[in-house]
Amino acid sequence: MTAQTFIVPYLRTSPVHIPRRDLVLGATDNLALRVTIVESDVSTAQVLEITGGIGGPAVRLAVWRDSPRCWWDYGAPGSVAPEVLWTGTGTESNAIGSFEIAIPQATMSDWPPRCGFWLFLDWDGGLDSELLAQGALHVRMASGSPTVTATPITTDVDELITTD
Repeated sequence: MTAQTFIVPYLRTSPVHIPRRDLVLGATDNLALRVTIVESDVSTAQVLEITGGIGGPAVRLAVWRDSPRCWWDYGAPGSVAPEVLWTGTGTESNAIGSFEIAIPQATMSDWPPRCGFWLFLDWDGGLDSELLAQGALHVRMASGSPTVTATPITTDVDELITTD
């Protein structure tokens, strides 16, 4: 299991800057991601107090297939809408201002090596949302490849049969 924690600001001092976080995971890994939201991107910011209720806040992670035509690094817009591979909604954590998101084991096994993700804070039953962070998700394929061992063919008296 890979466990990660992202601390992301709700309010940003610059409307141009969106926090970037990157992940490198194995194709057969599972991910336990804790997202802690602070009030702003200043160093003295306090953890955001999450209030529940019907349609209350939720954190959503969307993973998409990256392509040079979809999105360039650090927010330069692309020309094609990305293909979403997976989305998940976090559950409220027992830690103040935090949500837990889990990607089950081997979910990433058929994902391409380079993906992107967005992390949203949703409220009002998902009718409103705020982009908290975005980044690249690099999927490492399993190291090595399965070894195929040829089974020799023999005669009834165990003499090896070979072909030219």
